[in-house]
Formats: sequence, C-alpha cells, structure tokens
Amino acid sequence: MEKLRIRETDKRSMRAFAMGAVLFRMNGLLEETGFAWPASRREELRKLLAHTWSVKDEESLEKHLNWLWEEGSQASYRKTESFISALSFRDREHYFDRLNSNAALFNHARLVQMYSGKLSRAGIAAWDLGQYVFICRTAQSAGWLEAERSIELAAAAARKAQELYKNWPEFAAAYLAGRQIWNNQPSAEAAKPYIDCVSTLLTDSRSLWRRLPWDMSLEKDTIEEETENPLHSDLNSKA
Repeated sequence: MEKLRIRETDKRSMRAFAMGAVLFRMNGLLEETGFAWPASRREELRKLLAHTWSVKDEESLEKHLNWLWEEGSQASYRKTESFISALSFRDREHYFDRLNSNAALFNHARLVQMYSGKLSRAGIAAWDLGQYVFICRTAQSAGWLEAERSIELAAAAARKAQELYKNWPEFAAAYLAGRQIWNNQPSAEAAKPYIDCVSTLLTDSRSLWRRLPWDMSLEKDTIEEETENPLHSDLNSKA
C-alpha cells in the first residue's frame, strides 16, 4: 500500500488532508496510511472518480477542481437562497406548489430554505472544499497527480477553509448541509452515516479533527494571495 513519506511536513500534510476526512473514512481509508488507496483498488477508484465527479483523466481533473474552487455547489446554493429570500411568504408558497411535480427541484429548494440563515456566511463551501481535498488525494493514487502536488492543492483548500470558517464544528455543519444539498436527499436516514462520521471526528480524541487544531499554520514558502486558485499558477501553465 502506498504511503506518504515520513518527514517533517507530515503533520502539515495530514492537516490538509483532514479536510476530506469524512469522504476518506466513508471509503474505508485510514489516516495511518496517509489516506492512500491500495494499489489493488486503482481501477475501482478511477471508476469512483468518473462516476461521481466525471473525472476521467488529468484534463477532466483540472476542470473539476477549478469548478469546485470557483463555483461548486456553493454557487447553486447561493442562487437559490437569494431567489427564495426575495419572495414574499405567499409567493414562496406558490413557488413550492409549482415545484411539487418536480421532486429534484422541490427537494433542492426545500433543503436550501431549511439551511438558509443557519450556516456561517460562507454557506456550504465546506462541502466543495472537502470534495476538493478528497479528489486531490484520490487522483494522486489514480496516477493523475503527483504526490507533492496533491499535498500543495489540499493545503491551499485548507487555508481557504480557515479563512471562511472559525473552527471544525462550524466547518462540519456547513459540510453536512452541503453534502445533503448535493445529494438532494432530505431524509434523515440518508444523512445519518455522514452525521455519525462527522460526530466521531468532532468527539473522538484520536481523530484528526481533535488532534490537529483548526487554525494550525499551513503557510507555504512562497507568498501569494491565500484565496487565489492554486491551479492558475501551475496546472494551467504549459511549458
């Protein structure tokens, strides 16, 4: 099984990868191995990336990572939230009545309404950033991203999250809301496995979220704007 090299930056690497800890755990990956996929699962994980995120090669990987960074599920959430909040109570009821015939649109609108005003100002960006980190590490195991680059991109996502959220609990609440909206499934039963996983990460003293502080330094040697898309400076530049 592939492992991250043991060196002085491992703690920083694991703090970066901790952003994707929920998806790593849900896929049976362990932090003891740096959330590395066994070589025997390469084809399985490639199918996972293709089926869930339409990531099939280096080009589609770059495209999807850019989308998660620039827009992601957060964009749709904000658009729907803004629209619903602008409606009067009566117009809102009429709007939902019209959506009754379309379960997907109805569920999305209801979920957005349910979480509107209950999350931090950053909304559900936590879900997008959590996916970003998971995909970076998984793409590295798939052979589409260098190990060092996967760490750099994950660290950039973690720094962005530090700017948007105050602590692990605030990040977790936004992450769960985002995942539920992305899955478009309002039932408590569908959300329970993820809620249980997040609860363990928040309460178990052995978990990364308890061992590694939210505000742990993730600074790089080079100086740049923290919110700048890290793909713009490297993956998009061709020699």
